Order: sequence, then C-alpha cells, then structure tokens
Amino acid sequence: MSQGQEGPRICVLGLGNLMRTDDAAGMLALRRLTGDSRFPRDVEVVEGETLGLDLLHDVYGVSHLLVLDAVDTGAAAGTLTRFQGQEVIDLPTSKSVHLLGLSDLIQVLRLMDAPPMEIVLLGVQPESTEWGTVLTAAVEAAQEGLVEAALVQLGDWRAILRDAALGAAGNSVRELVAT
Repeated sequence: MSQGQEGPRICVLGLGNLMRTDDAAGMLALRRLTGDSRFPRDVEVVEGETLGLDLLHDVYGVSHLLVLDAVDTGAAAGTLTRFQGQEVIDLPTSKSVHLLGLSDLIQVLRLMDAPPMEIVLLGVQPESTEWGTVLTAAVEAAQEGLVEAALVQLGDWRAILRDAALGAAGNSVRELVAT
C-alpha cells in the first residue's frame, strides 16, 4: 500500500468488463483519458476492470478518487451522470455490476482506518451489456464527454490542492518571518 507517499494523491479508476459491450465504457474512457495530452501525469491510474476488493492496495491512501464506469440510471443510452461522496455509496448496487465491489471497497477502506478520500463517480448510461467487444453507438458518442468531464474534475481537484499547498507555504513563510 502506498503509505510511504506523503501528501494528497489523485487517482482515476476505470471499471468495466471489456467483453460486455457498454459495460466497458469506464475502462475505454480511462484509456482515452490517459492518451489525452491534457491528462496530468502526476495523477495515478488504475485499470480496475471488475476487480472489486482486489483494488484495496491500489486505492489505499488516495485522497481524491475519480471512478469511470457504466451506470444504469434508467436514462437514455449515452447519458452522462455524476455522483459524489455519499451519493456513490448510496447508489443501489443493481445499477452497476461494479457498484457492489466499489461500495464494499470504500467500506473496507473505512474499516482499515484509511485516510478519508473524496470520491466522484462519472458514469454513462449503457444501452447493452450483452457479450461483445464494441460499444453501442450512443455510448461511443458519449465517450468524449466522459473524458472531458474527467479532465474538468481533475483540473478542479488539482487547483484546490495547489491553492491549499500555496496557502500552507505562505503560512510557513509568515511563521518564519514572525520568529
């Protein structure tokens, strides 16, 4: 577990089964995201697929977790959704085959006294999760929006962390000058 690393850590976790058509949306969005020149290289990346609790080692100690996945909200295929904090934990596990694993993962981290983390789940409404290796047209069309939403979220977190670090550095300088 990455306990030796100091300071905030941002991680993007892609979930999905690459053999179940639109269920692969999170994994494929993660791959597009990391291939984008705007993707910050200091952000950790985990291809979580359907691993559930096997991801404990990868996310322990992460301060900001961005999850990309297919999430069935009953909306039109390709609709993007955003859930944050307790909303992620409160999602019915029937909405994604991975939410049970994600919810369990979060609960086990709490039991292990892992540092608190901010969690955002960006999802896309699947049209089909039948066997297949190609996204449906609606979910494929939503991939760019999912990547853009992820970049915005990462940018927001990095700005908040940068401002906090600058504030802490300013406080340290003021303390040194005062002594």
